[in-house]
Amino acid sequence: MPTHGHRHVLVCVSVTKRALQSEMRAEMRLDFLTHLEKLTDSVVTADVISMVEPMDDDGYELFLEIQKLGYGPIPNALDMMARKFDVFAQLNPSMRRAHDAACGH
Repeated sequence: MPTHGHRHVLVCVSVTKRALQSEMRAEMRLDFLTHLEKLTDSVVTADVISMVEPMDDDGYELFLEIQKLGYGPIPNALDMMARKFDVFAQLNPSMRRAHDAACGH
């Protein structure tokens, strides 16, 4: 069952896939792909990650605003990504489908 933390992981997956759409050196692309692999666990599996589509411009704008909170005490960026998951999922329905798949629905 996905936790609060798994929601922010799905947001990060979508942002990473957005970045992978850009031109970049092979080494950097490998770094991004390695990052995606490290995000997997028993809930957010490779199959779940494969369901998530790249974040669009509106979602990315929200992501950048949330990043301004930093990563210190809660509420921080990771916490807010999880709290605003429904907004991200409304902008990118693939995140909701991936979340539901991780729930076993």
